[in-house]
Amino acid sequence: MASEKKDMFNYIEETLKPMPKEECTKMYADWSDKYEEDMPGCGYNAPQGAAAKFNELNLPKDSKILDCGAGTGLLGKALTELGYTNLEALDGCEKMAEKAKEKNIYKKITISYVGPEIELPLEPESYDALIMVGVFCPGHFPLHIGTFKQFLKVLKKGGIITWAMANPDRYAERDETYANNGFQKIMDSLVAEGLVEVVADHPKVQQDYLKGEDGFFWALRKL
Repeated sequence: MASEKKDMFNYIEETLKPMPKEECTKMYADWSDKYEEDMPGCGYNAPQGAAAKFNELNLPKDSKILDCGAGTGLLGKALTELGYTNLEALDGCEKMAEKAKEKNIYKKITISYVGPEIELPLEPESYDALIMVGVFCPGHFPLHIGTFKQFLKVLKKGGIITWAMANPDRYAERDETYANNGFQKIMDSLVAEGLVEVVADHPKVQQDYLKGEDGFFWALRKL
């Protein structure tokens, strides 16, 4: 069993590299049937931890929440178990979304890629909160200020955008967009442009994010 866990963790590590979005989609489509069976093997506790950190923000349980990069719905399931009742999902992989649909926790699931030049097919300023987990890593959501600006378009003024992620420094050698403090520079630019403010006491350390490693939970408020 120990070797199986190690092998799965190594497999996840190997997938975290820059790749075209179509290649990433195929990877998850091929993986969709076994994804939830495999993930515990690499100590992936991020969805439950992110839901718990989100709950600390004390938003109303009927807040309209968009789960971005929802995959098979693990984060949505964790939020539902905490009492959130008004969830929608967005993902670029239809086969993963089909698995999420089976959980009957989302009022709506939208299939769309995410990126700085991609207008999300969603109503502008319609969500109270956006939440993401595990999407800011090489080969997944593009690390670009424009990506965040697209998210902000569908968020209400005063709404909250949140996400959980591993320490971005761990990706610096494999993806140049994460090098030289690239992630923090984007956060600083969003604040400097007057688009958001960082919610007090964030980012917070999210313990045991992946394989015993701590991650971070971010929360920004749209101005």
